Amino acid sequence: MEWCIQYIGTYLRLQAAIDWLYVLFFRMSFSMLITKEITSLGKAFLVLEVLATADGSLTLLEMVHELGLPKPTVHRILQELLELGYVSRLEKGVYQITPKLRRLASGSLEDRLKELAAPLLRELHEQTGETVNLGVLRGTQVRYLSVLESTHPLRRIVEPSSTDPFYSTSLGRAITSQLTDEAWDTLIARTRLVARTRETIIDLKQLRKIHEQTQADGYSVEQDQNDVGVTCIGAPLYEGTQIVAAISLSVPTARADAKALQQFIKAVVRTARQISQQLQPQT
Repeated sequence: MEWCIQYIGTYLRLQAAIDWLYVLFFRMSFSMLITKEITSLGKAFLVLEVLATADGSLTLLEMVHELGLPKPTVHRILQELLELGYVSRLEKGVYQITPKLRRLASGSLEDRLKELAAPLLRELHEQTGETVNLGVLRGTQVRYLSVLESTHPLRRIVEPSSTDPFYSTSLGRAITSQLTDEAWDTLIARTRLVARTRETIIDLKQLRKIHEQTQADGYSVEQDQNDVGVTCIGAPLYEGTQIVAAISLSVPTARADAKALQQFIKAVVRTARQISQQLQPQT
């Protein structure tokens, strides 16, 4: 009987030791996972710090040399920062930070945008009598920051803070017009293309042509592609050399004949330039 009790005691101690080893193993595994995540995040911040403190742009090799990190690691981090819009590529292998990172550190751009744009948007609204919109890109959607509705009974009604797809709106096309082919491909690959109307273009080749046309013109015109019977004219807003938002005019297609459309385009482009001047960094 005494032998049996000793055997059971030894078994229980052994089982407790095994259980403790299991706990230790999982704790070590979890700790290694957390450490790995922090290390990856830390490397990204190191890359950003090097770029932020540089006198201008840096090449990939310069960053590799300064950071002491493997070239593939730095290149991978740069690609992710490019997709997020915190870094821009000036030419092959040459990078710099974008105003988006500075805005992240300095405060909300949206409040400043609405404040500076408000008088000029009201002026455009009074000149045309049509609906005026101010929007920014958030992910693959355009988010409306402010909307001044048309005084006409026939108009498109949009609520501030509502969203629309970037690919089917003049706002979205204007905001993304500065994207390189690679950055545009990355954005469109993350976008669920859905035909909002029978006129909505979701063919990739046609969308790329629209993107290139918007780049060339400096504005975008969309007709019946986001809403049936509505034509929109959008133009980008610049802070420095970077597009940060866009404005648009929403007009019933019935009021947008060829002559009127040209007048609307001139008014929208002129207002966008005036707002962009207000957004330029103060020296």
